[in-house]
Amino acid sequence: MDHVEHTFVVAVPVERAWSAFTDSHQRSQWEAPEYEIDPQPGGKLHWRIPPWPMVEGEVVEVDQNRRLVMTEGEGVIDGATRITVTFESVDDGTRITVVQAGFGDGARWQDQLEGHHYGWERAIRDLVLYLETGLTSRRFFSTWQSDLGMSTIETLPGVRVTDVTPDGFAAEAGVAVGDLLLYFDGEPIFQRTDLWPFQRTRKPGERVEVDYARNGNQRRGTGTLRPITAGSP
Repeated sequence: MDHVEHTFVVAVPVERAWSAFTDSHQRSQWEAPEYEIDPQPGGKLHWRIPPWPMVEGEVVEVDQNRRLVMTEGEGVIDGATRITVTFESVDDGTRITVVQAGFGDGARWQDQLEGHHYGWERAIRDLVLYLETGLTSRRFFSTWQSDLGMSTIETLPGVRVTDVTPDGFAAEAGVAVGDLLLYFDGEPIFQRTDLWPFQRTRKPGERVEVDYARNGNQRRGTGTLRPITAGSP
């Protein structure tokens, strides 16, 4: 997989769904707390979800109520990507398809691809909640505090480590490339989103115990959480 793709139906007319993507205020209700977009070809956009830096981009194509194409630069991920959103009127509302493409090769890109897959999945839930009820929950905006110092990929038996940052939390805990994560402070880890609560609620400087599998053996280590920084996996 080299792109993220989600298709869903929201129970509002196409015009209402379109405005949620092209109006700065509305987009800031569900995707990022700071969001500005000029919805015309060549128009600029920028957004930020603290603590990550600002992401700059550009609107490439606008076919009102049908298709919106944008590019986004570095900030949360390592390079530029292209996002295409299509809108189709259906009996029970609007069918929307979001595609984000342009992810590169390597462990960090794969980690970011998977992270964006789940990120869009959660942002879309906040979008649908906002459009269908008017409620801004800001669940997707929840501030992350701690970096785990590793890249991962989901496999059938669980979350496998694909890259370890020198001097980071994972390295200090003894985690290495190829290890399969089993527990964080006794909580079972089956998929990457099981790790996210630790990054949101545990603060830098806290000590966390991690259990992992290597060569058929279960091991345990403890590391100190680091703060989120630009370029953190």
